[in-house]
Amino acid sequence: MGSVATPGAWEYLTVPETERDRLADLGLQGWELVAVGGSPDERVLYLKRPAQSLKARVTSEQRNRYYESRGLHPERGAT
Repeated sequence: MGSVATPGAWEYLTVPETERDRLADLGLQGWELVAVGGSPDERVLYLKRPAQSLKARVTSEQRNRYYESRGLHPERGAT
């Protein structure tokens, strides 16, 4: 899943229970269902996953676009 930002740091997500069909995909993204709450009419699913570092969240494509937008060569970075 990538490197973790800080031990014990978490990201949180809430999803309406009516969207529970998304749970399999969210699980593949590292989300874990930790609670179900809300009112009987409007249930909410609470999920968490370890927070990723910025380096783990930024894709190679995003990095390359950033360098190119500043006239830099992506493979050489700031040189």
